[in-house]
Amino acid sequence: MTVTKPVFYGVAVVLVAFLLVTSALAAVYYGEYQQERSLDMKHQTELSLALANYNSLTSLYNYSLGYYNETLSLLAGAVSSLNTSTPAYRAAAADLASLWLSYQTLANGNGHRALVYNVRMVVDYGNGTSRWYNDSTAQPGWNGYVVSLVLLRGDVQATWYPQYGEHFVTGIDGVNQTSNSAWFVWEFANGGWTPSVSGSDQLQVVNGTVLAWTLCGYDASFNPACTP
Repeated sequence: MTVTKPVFYGVAVVLVAFLLVTSALAAVYYGEYQQERSLDMKHQTELSLALANYNSLTSLYNYSLGYYNETLSLLAGAVSSLNTSTPAYRAAAADLASLWLSYQTLANGNGHRALVYNVRMVVDYGNGTSRWYNDSTAQPGWNGYVVSLVLLRGDVQATWYPQYGEHFVTGIDGVNQTSNSAWFVWEFANGGWTPSVSGSDQLQVVNGTVLAWTLCGYDASFNPACTP
């Protein structure tokens, strides 16, 4: 059987119409594709710019934290060589603890943990009461006196003796020594407490250091008559 010309022409018309519709749809899709591709390239450019800005801000943030950390070290060093009666000492000692907490908050909010030492301290007031400072932190390089000053929020009374490089602590938390009692600093090591043979300024603090302050009597050789 032969296909008549009208049938052939009808098929051709349908095919042409189909091609025209397909071409039109393809043109529409291609236009949308080009538009989306252009938007995607724009977004990639914006993302790259945002990432560059973020990296720049992160670098500046870390630099600021490093400067903040260095400033804290300088402040701690300055405070640790002053008498507690001086106005400069009182102002700096009161601010040191809050500045240290602020630094840790800022550093820990940047996706990493601040480099700190975990420390603990107990204060025995000699009247049957004591206070523990647990889950506390210290900056690497601090000595026992600075750690005590920070944990006690500056409430330490002492006299600085530059010839010995030490403070003689006379009061803690408003509790002062008496004619027959004095403040002693201790270290916890090897499962027991040992009174420090030097002042707290000479105690090197490491990760896990545990300190104690006790107010108690003493013998003729100035050995404490108590333990924490």
